[in-house]
Amino acid sequence: MRKLIKSKYCDESYYAINTINAVETAELQKVLNKWKNIEGDYSLTLLQGLAHYKCDSGIQTDAYSKADVLYLNKNFKQYYDDEGYETDAFYVALAEAKHENNLQFIMCGWDIQKFCTKYKFNDEEVFSLIATMEEEQECNVHNKLWGHIAKSYIK
Repeated sequence: MRKLIKSKYCDESYYAINTINAVETAELQKVLNKWKNIEGDYSLTLLQGLAHYKCDSGIQTDAYSKADVLYLNKNFKQYYDDEGYETDAFYVALAEAKHENNLQFIMCGWDIQKFCTKYKFNDEEVFSLIATMEEEQECNVHNKLWGHIAKSYIK
């Protein structure tokens, strides 16, 4: 039986991610399938960048995909200072509803956050888990490919 864990920092409770069941894993896999292998700007993939942002750095730009950077450079130029840093106006403009559907890091983050809320999991644990799932599945694909190639040389 799962037991809710009380957060030390806020008035929230959540389940430990190691109690995730098959139904929940299948639903998280659907989120992964939607967002996997999208090229990241800071990290190799969008999901890895989001996990790094949420769990390690707290630096929003770590979460950006390559497509996000292109979109922001095209549509937000006026919101950067002379040194290339985001101004307060940048974050105000980013919060406007007209941009959110064009930014992968926001849309993907929302999908993961919905999962966390629905099943009462800590968001940092889920962001970390989904990035790990992506990496493991990609490794399995490469291992199968190399195994197939190796078998073709053995014949």
